[in-house]
Amino acid sequence: MAKPKLALYWTGGCGGCDVSPLEVGEAIVDVLSSVELVFWPALMDAKRADVEALPTGGIDAVLINGALRTEENLEMVRLLRKKAKLLVAYGACAHLGGVIGLGNLHAPEALVATALSGDWRPGAPLSSQNGDAPPALTPGVVPLSDVVHVDYTVPGCPPPGQLIGAFFEALLHDDLPEPGHVFAQDKALCEECPREKEDRRIERFVRPHEVTPDPELCLLDQGMVCLGPVTRGGCEAACPTAGMPCTGCVGPTAKAGDTGAAMIAALASLVRAGDESEDAFAREDEILAGLVDPVGTLYKYGLAVNWKRRGRRGGKA
Repeated sequence: MAKPKLALYWTGGCGGCDVSPLEVGEAIVDVLSSVELVFWPALMDAKRADVEALPTGGIDAVLINGALRTEENLEMVRLLRKKAKLLVAYGACAHLGGVIGLGNLHAPEALVATALSGDWRPGAPLSSQNGDAPPALTPGVVPLSDVVHVDYTVPGCPPPGQLIGAFFEALLHDDLPEPGHVFAQDKALCEECPREKEDRRIERFVRPHEVTPDPELCLLDQGMVCLGPVTRGGCEAACPTAGMPCTGCVGPTAKAGDTGAAMIAALASLVRAGDESEDAFAREDEILAGLVDPVGTLYKYGLAVNWKRRGRRGGKA
């Protein structure tokens, strides 16, 4: 029986997803011996021309990670979609737009200007100090599913080993679920978090570097903005268990939908919990105003999903 042909590709990202298959531990040996790698720029000397030479459907599965930030990114994912039977959004950037999606708060020209030179002015050439032009940026970051049809999603920043393992187990045993499946739990992360939740009223918000949290109690109850109530489980609550609040990298549960809106509602209820006084709303506004960087906190990975796109590139491949 022929081994399934596997490809992995990165677009705009940090590289963490590209090496994350190693998170499955020794099982990576079994995975790599069970597939035929046809394209993985981080690991093998394969070029775009090699992909173009493959027949349509010549790749059994391609895992794409990173954010779609340049025109080249769009070209490559459309090419890979044409060549692959199955396409997987791998990691938070491909799934939701990721941290790079926060760039949608600014015009592309402003981002390039900040990155290249403080002397840049509108209308000036977009080039680096040695004269090389950077790749053409898209109007904004969008999730992979806005550009091509996505069959499966393995979420996370980077995906946790147990979710990666679940995907490869299903792929290699020809036991994949229905298309559209997200390889994570569609239940709140809080349900697998070992910390004790008491739904205490929040008096003020604190950041991780400002306090030493009680190791047993819910971080949200202690004033940390933990997105566990609106985030999918499946990572075994790795961050809260280690004393760091969940930042939502696995993505929202189906029930939560818009992570930021759902979390604001949850925070407001905890700020006002049990307070029926006339000035309760005034205190609520004062406490909520203490939330530092609300967009970056509540939409750290998913801003691109909720971004009101103007002049977006249309048409899925």
